[in-house]
Amino acid sequence: MVLALAWWALLLYNKNEDIYTYQKMLLGEQIVEALPDQETLRSKYLRQKYMIIGEGLSFALSLIIGIGIIYRAIKDEFKVAQLKNNFLLSITHELKTPISSIKMVLQTLINKPGLEDNKKHLISNNALQESNRLESMVNKLLLSSKIEDQYQYNFEPVELYPFVSQIVQFYPKGSIDHKINFSCPTDLIVDVDQETFRSLLLNLIENAIKYSSPPATISIELTKEKECVLINVIDKGIGINHSEKEKVIGKFYRIGNEEFRSTTGSGLGLFIVHSIVQSHTGSIEIKDNLPKGTIISIRLPLNQKK
Repeated sequence: MVLALAWWALLLYNKNEDIYTYQKMLLGEQIVEALPDQETLRSKYLRQKYMIIGEGLSFALSLIIGIGIIYRAIKDEFKVAQLKNNFLLSITHELKTPISSIKMVLQTLINKPGLEDNKKHLISNNALQESNRLESMVNKLLLSSKIEDQYQYNFEPVELYPFVSQIVQFYPKGSIDHKINFSCPTDLIVDVDQETFRSLLLNLIENAIKYSSPPATISIELTKEKECVLINVIDKGIGINHSEKEKVIGKFYRIGNEEFRSTTGSGLGLFIVHSIVQSHTGSIEIKDNLPKGTIISIRLPLNQKK
């Protein structure tokens, strides 16, 4: 198409040159008396010449812009298709693993009625952990759907120290391979929706532990910064490449190839966090924790009512 446009413009340009040359020849030989004078003839020639060049450039620019828009649309479609594929792969694995584990536990309890109490307790505890994991994933899916579709936030003043302290204290351990350090002034009050704010903190803690080698040490630091509260969740895990820091807050986005990834997840954690922060008129920043790890920094406006 570009070549056809160039060829069309070249033909018109050459045709205009030929006509001008021929008219000049006729004018010089005075064969046709109706021809305009030399100056008028040249003015008409230049006007047609610039018109051909201008139209050619306009068509070329329009064509380039159109190709760019089509390319971008196709690229976005491929990106969405890849994200959907990653999500289907991850969600299939996330559903299959706990369901299979719970099924195996139930089969063991049915087929071995005389099992010792300590073994029953152990496998029952494993089944409970898997069911909690399954429930957590379903809750994430439901919450991500709700916050995109007219979720009604109920903002109210919340004292952050007891609220966050309770979450840290009763965070589902699952294992003893992590430690959470928590620091917060006792006078910080923020207007938040308690349900979504609790989910925000749980997702940040879960991500920090998930991407840290055991024994993982996670730090949650809340400080007052001008008219905002600064929430830092700090880990010493694998970190996030600079090129992917903006991508990880996207829905279903996960780092790496889903078929070869070792960590579990659905790619919804940071998407939910980012959506909740935006709804609280706050901001989120992902930074490197040198020499190793990640810092998720969230700023929320302080409650000004005393």
